Amino acid sequence: MPTPSAGGVIFLELVHPENFSSRGLERLWDIFLSCLFLSFCTPAYIHHGLPRPLNILTNLTLPKDFFFGVATAAFQVEGLPRRSRQPGGVADNSTGDVVDLQYYLYKEDVARVAAIGVNAHSFSISWARIFPFGTADSPVNQAALDHYSDLIDYHIASGVTPVATLFHWDTPLSIQAYYGGFLSPQVVDDFVNYAKTVFKAFNGKVKTWYTFNEPRVYYFSLPAGVNSSTAPYICSYHLLKAHAGAVKAFREMKTQGEIAFKNDDFVGIPWRANNTEDLMAVERHAAFRIGAFSNPAYTTGDWPTIMTDTLPPSFLPRFTAEEKKDLLGSADFFATDAYRTQFVTAPPDGIASCVSNMSHPLWPECHTVVEYDVNGWAAGISPDPVSDWLQATPNFLRQSLRDLQARWPTKKMYISEFGFVEPFEEKYTDLFRITEDVARTNYYMTYLGEILLAIHEDKLPIAGIFAWAMIDNIEWGSGIQVKFGIQYVNFTTLERQYKRSALSLSEFFKAHLEK
Repeated sequence: MPTPSAGGVIFLELVHPENFSSRGLERLWDIFLSCLFLSFCTPAYIHHGLPRPLNILTNLTLPKDFFFGVATAAFQVEGLPRRSRQPGGVADNSTGDVVDLQYYLYKEDVARVAAIGVNAHSFSISWARIFPFGTADSPVNQAALDHYSDLIDYHIASGVTPVATLFHWDTPLSIQAYYGGFLSPQVVDDFVNYAKTVFKAFNGKVKTWYTFNEPRVYYFSLPAGVNSSTAPYICSYHLLKAHAGAVKAFREMKTQGEIAFKNDDFVGIPWRANNTEDLMAVERHAAFRIGAFSNPAYTTGDWPTIMTDTLPPSFLPRFTAEEKKDLLGSADFFATDAYRTQFVTAPPDGIASCVSNMSHPLWPECHTVVEYDVNGWAAGISPDPVSDWLQATPNFLRQSLRDLQARWPTKKMYISEFGFVEPFEEKYTDLFRITEDVARTNYYMTYLGEILLAIHEDKLPIAGIFAWAMIDNIEWGSGIQVKFGIQYVNFTTLERQYKRSALSLSEFFKAHLEK
């Protein structure tokens, strides 16, 4: 059995992937089943070897105003894209027609999470519902505003704090058709107008806002026929200007509360420790994946130097002095979708040869993400094969959060999304198998233990977490086969059922929230 320590698990003997002996197998079984990547060992459930949530780090608590939250996004759960004259979205305007039908069933969903102690719900408002034609000179859809007003009021009445995102990828089809969406500078004024409308409608009710969700992921998800070399950076330029404009309006309107945007990804761990090339690769990964948005908002008002040194202005538009002024300080806190942390390495032929060659397959980022260490061991436990980008890596979580705070320091951090896809869940037909989501439960319990340690030992200002997702939903291009929900949804009957992970999260927070 591993010996627990404050900083992680200390193994009694080295386990190497080439140790194929019976003893080697026993050691693997002991390590991976007994602790399952916990950095602490606790009494277990009667079955499955899972840690009992109330027994995890019993001497540590979360602040009493801590957000125990769940997360969703409009397109992924609402259904009814044509309700309130919403024309649809770019990602898929057909497969989202029903999904969870949360547009009608939001009261049931809010009541269900409130019943297990959830005190916050991060959701998104659909721009395409509020402005069916997208543009600032087009009419506001009052029916859509009334719907979101009712939804927000019901959250508040239920004791669930509403946390709203203005844009979670559901671009109004109209502005994409009119002028190419975020490829055009016109999107800035149209988005700011939409933001002002929503701020005015819900001021005093919603007090934590996000302008954009995971902008990097969005701008690399391009529609057909778009120049994939330049479009991501042009879109980023316009998106950042739209963010700055919305935040400026938020403050000028004296809107109550706080505002930022949601980052995705991680700084990264050098694949070869202390290797100069891999250390440089980590810097490039951090710059392109997070710094592209966080440097302008938190530290410099401008793109990372790595980006401007690599990308010519024809690819990456430069900010004016006035734009830099508007961008710097345009986020009140730091939010990260902390699903996993992985290794980063340099291209096989070196970073210099990549940076100097625009035809290089890895240009301009000039690094590679690696899902296993130099000895061939996976960075973490694998999810269902349909989500092979994801790994459970609680062993790296604290370092990842420390890296974020060191590079983009703030007085408050939210883990705005994190979650796991239970292996082969979509193959099961028996409800008792579906709801027994052992891998997802272990993911949450191990991550939450690390978050407790990050708050108390690393002194990180983590003020809340949001589990993705409140319910099974449509995961964009992957459809409904990818299950992130802590509640099961029968997409025929729309019946909801708690999974083990939901009840374990509930027990953890009831045991650890400061009274």
